Amino acid sequence: MTLILSLMLAAPAAQAQNIDDAWIERMLDNAARYADTLAREGWGDRAAAALPKSPTKPALLAFVSFSMPDDSLKAVLEQTAWAGGVTVLRGLVDNSFKETALRMGKFSREHGPGLSVDPRLFAEHGVTTVPAFVVVGETVPDKIAGNMSLAAALETIAREGDNRDLAQTLLDTLRRAP
Repeated sequence: MTLILSLMLAAPAAQAQNIDDAWIERMLDNAARYADTLAREGWGDRAAAALPKSPTKPALLAFVSFSMPDDSLKAVLEQTAWAGGVTVLRGLVDNSFKETALRMGKFSREHGPGLSVDPRLFAEHGVTTVPAFVVVGETVPDKIAGNMSLAAALETIAREGDNRDLAQTLLDTLRRAP
């Protein structure tokens, strides 16, 4: 799944505007055929394990769900991208890679890159309610959840959290955004 979604979202923002649903469907069909080939040849999870891993974690994670109202989801996605963070979904839409990729592609084209699917991050940070925002510094991560803007979450963490300086830096970056 990471490979499929990474391929689709790796296009630069300027090129992403030219990607249409037909292109996404072709890419997904090709990726599914490739995954089937790997499985038949006995590669299975070894192929996913061979993918490069990021040596650093993002400083800001925003946890969302497609069950959120579109306006709220769009706002979180835009604000998180402006602050340099990553927006994370727990799982798939209707248990379908294709439906998830189509929805992710639509939001990424309209509101910037940075949307990923990673249920492990939800578990790692104990996220059970969305939206939730996590600032990951060198100390214990700060988490805040509820119906609020990213700016409000960062203001609270900058005032009361363990990662105050980092939260303030992220907030300053967000405030300088268009």
